[in-house]
Amino acid sequence: MRALGSADFRVIASEASAFAGADYIQWRDRLLGKSARIPRRAAMLATGFLGPSNEIRELAEQADLIVAVGGGYLRGGSIGPAIKSWGAHYGQLKLAARYGHKAIYLSQSIGPFRGVYKRAVARQLAKVHTVCVRDDRSLTEFSNVASVLRMPDLAVLELARQHRQTGASARLMEDPIIVARELPRPRTYYDFLNDASDSKRFEWALQSTGGGNDDLPLTQRLGTGTPRPMAEVLADASPRIVVSTRLHGALSSLIAGFPAIHLSYERKGWGAYEDIGLDEFVLNARDATLPQVEALMKRIHEDPEAFWSVIETKKAEVRLKENRLLDIISSIANGSPRSATRSLEAS
Repeated sequence: MRALGSADFRVIASEASAFAGADYIQWRDRLLGKSARIPRRAAMLATGFLGPSNEIRELAEQADLIVAVGGGYLRGGSIGPAIKSWGAHYGQLKLAARYGHKAIYLSQSIGPFRGVYKRAVARQLAKVHTVCVRDDRSLTEFSNVASVLRMPDLAVLELARQHRQTGASARLMEDPIIVARELPRPRTYYDFLNDASDSKRFEWALQSTGGGNDDLPLTQRLGTGTPRPMAEVLADASPRIVVSTRLHGALSSLIAGFPAIHLSYERKGWGAYEDIGLDEFVLNARDATLPQVEALMKRIHEDPEAFWSVIETKKAEVRLKENRLLDIISSIANGSPRSATRSLEAS
């Protein structure tokens, strides 16, 4: 809204039923989506071939700005992710590319890809006005696509807008918070979680409980009692150290004034922590050990102001990048002769 001012939004979602309100429209294909007998996911796969419904096409035609707000959804390094990506997001990418002069992809991680699918994705990305990626690996993978731009995660942009009071960390409490999640190809990740559970040092909290990202069963097994949502934890008056496997669990903690160590499992985590200068406080989740985490927690407890000062030194650089992003969004939207801005978001 800071880039657009007043705007009328319509949101296209791969699972609109997860939201409330008429402004959320189900992503569906032109033909199969009309049949209640066709499973939703099967109908979505068809959009890569058949294209979206006429309603969605008309919205895209009328919009002054098309915005993609997905996270790490465009990928195709193996058959499973490629199928999911095709069903949920390749059709949306084709639609955005069709109206590429008024389309922007906000910060996300794109890839890995292989072979024919990578070439197809690159062709579509090249038609989009601006494609923001939040990590260097995504930028390198599509270095031949002129529209791709390195830009921090949206939560990092929000963090850079926060004004922190010096000395607030003096109230840092001893008991740390831990946020866990299930991981594919975990290596020694669950050994670490079991060690952390056995230590009895941590309060186990929940960052995600929806759909395929439900952390509740794992968290209940490792912790004691009923785990609190992170939103409730971060509302506490006195901050504590957070050790989070989920990136936005770590970033939301930093925004709330809780120092956070991130156990990263994807490229986006390293990119985000690099952008805020906390490279030393991100570990590979699949190889992290309790002694490593304890050593980082000790550093924060011994000199919390040093931890926050690193972020403060990076804020000006991040804000400059955000201003550039706002200028791009504004220039795209103002390219239309219509006076009232209509925005179409895809997720």
